[in-house]
Amino acid sequence: MKKSELNFLEPRRQAQAAIAIFIYKFVVRILRAAWPILLVFLFRSNKEQSNTELLMNATVVIGGLFSLGVSVVAYFRYFFHLEEDQLVIQKGVFNRSLTKLPFERIQNLYIEQNVLHRLLGVVSLRVDSAGSSGHEVTIDALEREDAEAMRAYVLEQKQEEAQERSMDPAAPEQSAPVAQSLVLRLSFEDLLRIGVTQNHLATAGVIVGTVFGFLFTVAGAFEQDLVKTLIERWPMLQPGFWGFLILATLLFVVAFFLTLIRTVTQHYDLQFFESREGFQLKAGLFNRREAFMQKRKIQLIRWTDNPLRRLLGLFRVSIHQAISGSERAAEQISIPGCKRAQVDDVVHSSFEGSAAADFRGHSISKAYFIWYIRFMLLPAVVFGALGYLLQEPRFVLPAIAFPVLGGLYLWLYQQRFRLWLSPEYLKTSEGVLGRTITLLPVYKVQSVRIRQSFFQRRRDLASVELYTAGGSVRVPFLPLDLARALQDYVLYRVESRREDWM
Repeated sequence: MKKSELNFLEPRRQAQAAIAIFIYKFVVRILRAAWPILLVFLFRSNKEQSNTELLMNATVVIGGLFSLGVSVVAYFRYFFHLEEDQLVIQKGVFNRSLTKLPFERIQNLYIEQNVLHRLLGVVSLRVDSAGSSGHEVTIDALEREDAEAMRAYVLEQKQEEAQERSMDPAAPEQSAPVAQSLVLRLSFEDLLRIGVTQNHLATAGVIVGTVFGFLFTVAGAFEQDLVKTLIERWPMLQPGFWGFLILATLLFVVAFFLTLIRTVTQHYDLQFFESREGFQLKAGLFNRREAFMQKRKIQLIRWTDNPLRRLLGLFRVSIHQAISGSERAAEQISIPGCKRAQVDDVVHSSFEGSAAADFRGHSISKAYFIWYIRFMLLPAVVFGALGYLLQEPRFVLPAIAFPVLGGLYLWLYQQRFRLWLSPEYLKTSEGVLGRTITLLPVYKVQSVRIRQSFFQRRRDLASVELYTAGGSVRVPFLPLDLARALQDYVLYRVESRREDWM
């Protein structure tokens, strides 16, 4: 696309739908931050309030109306445009700010669309840049055609700059759009099967934390022992084996269906495309998102399974690109369910030569088991002491289970952990019930750190941590000589390789 064809050369505002989006964000912030106060205000509105309570309520209302007005004015004070080789943002109500974001610093551009965006017929454009701890710029409301035009233009300019830096006269011109091929599309039935294989225990933990957090917050707001009242009224909540069993069963059922619903809505109509330059993913029912990732920026790829996924022949794949700040899911392309052949296609297309790489395997020391088993002995001693002092046989089971099950887990983890090395690639394989495999090119490693505890120093062992711009890999309890040789070799390959790491 030529620059003369763009509509962003002069400062312009967002689509008028941005006003509704600003108001929506304001309401969401208020509900998240002040919902206990709102509950008290609603349920105690029919009671006589003191002057202090009336003043507090009035302050909240006035502050909310003022913030709402500021949110509306912010729309009229927000301008953006393209200038030379940079994106320029001007915004602010009381304090004006000017942000100039060079194209070369832009890592990626994401098109997102939630339910409100769909109702208003617009999308948001999120721009991630190098050197920031968060998202640099988010344009909340754009016409889809405008957002796609901006993204295409910026990525095209970055590609031209990369070709100029490479000084490769044979590099192909990118004047024509790059053809894409559909690699994977998940149907509703596929998502149901994938949802069954998700981590339902994690969802159950979130439910428990959310419910108890809500109860204690409400109880504190109304100055009542709400939890005690519920336990007295509902016998099934009282301590006891059957009550616990019923609650655990209900919790698992609810967690199962919530996980299933979340999987379907988050990955609804997932489409994964590949082109010569990179990958594109489109997914989402209520919040539709579109992410594009250039192959040259891919730092590492991980694919995982678990017992249920193995039965269905599925893997979860995450592709990590160069990011700034902490590792965030937004900087990954994540596919919840792939066949083995599709995983191989993605890996070999991203890292050319990995299919023919000659890997040599290395195990970690058995001292890993010796070191970590002691942490399983402490709860066994505590439960054993409680059983002896209180003369309660029920403490015997956890006193035995912790060291036995924990020791079995640690032994299997140590036995199954593998470090695979080739001249160009590094791969790790780890896990007990499930397995996680990580693959990365050696030359994309940013730094290597060797750590030794007192226990490891006595046995000439060390743990190696390899950091890339898209995440890290940790190899525990290697022989010290191997750890140092790995560090020296990786640093040598990084310094001697001429390719850009991103």
